[in-house]
Amino acid sequence: MAPWLDIFRRGRSSARVQPDPLDAPLCLFSPQDAFTLRDACEGVCVVGGTGSGKTSGSGQTLAHAFLQAGFGGLVLTVKPDDRALWEGYCRACGREDDLIIVAPDQPHRFNFLNFEFSRPGAGAGITENIAHLFMTALEVGGRSAKESGSDPFWNDSRTLVLRHMIVAAASGLGRVSLAELHDIIVSAPQSPEQVLDPCWQRESLCFACLEAAERNARTPDERQDYEYLERFWLGSFPQLAEKTRSIIVTSFVALADSFLRQPLRQLFCTDTTIAPEATERGKIILLDLPVKEYNEVGVFAQVLFKLCWQKAIERRDTRQSPRPVFLISDEAQYFLTSYDQLFQTTARSSRVCTVYLTQNLPNFYAAFGEGRGRSQADSLLGNLQTKVLHCNGDAVTNEWASKMIAQTWQSRTTVTGGSSLGRQGETENSGFSAAEQLAAQVLPVEFTTLAKGGPQSGFVVEGIVFQSGRVWNASRSNHLRVLFPQRPEGK
Repeated sequence: MAPWLDIFRRGRSSARVQPDPLDAPLCLFSPQDAFTLRDACEGVCVVGGTGSGKTSGSGQTLAHAFLQAGFGGLVLTVKPDDRALWEGYCRACGREDDLIIVAPDQPHRFNFLNFEFSRPGAGAGITENIAHLFMTALEVGGRSAKESGSDPFWNDSRTLVLRHMIVAAASGLGRVSLAELHDIIVSAPQSPEQVLDPCWQRESLCFACLEAAERNARTPDERQDYEYLERFWLGSFPQLAEKTRSIIVTSFVALADSFLRQPLRQLFCTDTTIAPEATERGKIILLDLPVKEYNEVGVFAQVLFKLCWQKAIERRDTRQSPRPVFLISDEAQYFLTSYDQLFQTTARSSRVCTVYLTQNLPNFYAAFGEGRGRSQADSLLGNLQTKVLHCNGDAVTNEWASKMIAQTWQSRTTVTGGSSLGRQGETENSGFSAAEQLAAQVLPVEFTTLAKGGPQSGFVVEGIVFQSGRVWNASRSNHLRVLFPQRPEGK
């Protein structure tokens, strides 16, 4: 266990005489420059083209630093070999026993709906929080945009229906399960005439929940909530335009269907054997549902777990649970949501060390979509204070990186020369002039020639590290050229 973790646990009185644990070094970027816990808690973005060495270079360096320091964490996966890679990391750092793999061939389960509905705390079971889980999954899957473009009407309508589904289940059944939410929406009345049909009333779970909710409503507030619920399901919903109602129902049913089939049903809709809070005790949870194998389903499942994890970590009291935790996502563009922007603004106070790796800046823009997406991506990037920039052939990314590092006043010497013909013949005239002018510290072209590792580079990956508000000791500037060693897998 890292000695600075004991300083956290001893509390503030001990911290008065001890160094600030946030300044504890995790690894060195140069003999004079440490990457500290404080830096890690302010977030890291690693950018590098395919084959640039970002995963085997800076990504591996940071992963080893977090594991050796005793952090817990959450790892999202895209490639089928990500699991073996992290098993090697944990083995090399003596953390094999802390690695928990969530996969169809493993025993661990996480019922995300029951977790959010029954967790302790003042915000437990709040309808809006549970609805937000589903809306986030729809956002990532792109379903919100397929039918409606950027019109917020569809998102608002989906959220409204989701809220009433959740309230109907909670007040009528006393629980919230995905299968029952599915049955409530598909059994909801399709027309005002169907509301009065005795056959529909007898067979509909939606109607059964309304009857139970009415019986359970005892206080004036509960009666008022029930009346609002009844007006929606028996009045507003069946009167929706058929196309509107169909799109709303289909979007939820399509998502629910993925989780009601194997392997996700067993993993996420049964019991809970592993919860996000396990990372606070030093466990490393790896979601072995790689996108390249599970496609959209793998994205949905990992995003829902990630969101539950983010919410859980934000709720913790770092005085009682001080251990830093990490969130690492290679190919991070697959898992980005609008909530990441908000989460990162307070990640430091939650002792969360976020590391997002991607090939280029346009990946982030595409992940967030059109409209407000670009500003959300820029906001997230702005809140990931450390940027590690590897070899890249993308012009947009290289221009962005060059401008971020910014220009400085640099001296430029100009040499002038010429000849003139006078009475004594031809003479040479030359002179020198010096002037200060603004120029880029790192030109975009320099990012195209950084060493990419492998035998041709002596198994060393080159990166330019930028951190806002910092002057690096080794370079005396706001950026630092760093050589990251590539270790053989598992070493």
